Amino acid sequence: MANPDDTPKGQHFLLSPECRTLTVLDLAKMRDTTAYNWFKRLRWHETEGEPYCPKCGMLRCHTMSRNRFKCTEKTCKAVFSVTSGTVFHARKLSFKKMLIAIWFSANSVK
Repeated sequence: MANPDDTPKGQHFLLSPECRTLTVLDLAKMRDTTAYNWFKRLRWHETEGEPYCPKCGMLRCHTMSRNRFKCTEKTCKAVFSVTSGTVFHARKLSFKKMLIAIWFSANSVK
């Protein structure tokens, strides 16, 4: 018998019905702010899209301009974004275009 404490706290966003039923037409109609929120949910799926510091793990972060965040820990003060530390860190595309590229990559015939 499974221990109730062993059950996952939250389902990963990519496994959710909302993500599995996503079509390219849905992505074409999506606004860039919605795509940004999807990236947040993908990056910080444990906290349902709430950012936390990638260096120290602090959950309290200030939102700065240009979609950046700053850690509130006095010894850390790291500045990061949704794409920090990922292959998209030096992106030039919009979040919507990056999401469409990921969709085509994930749904292409191998």
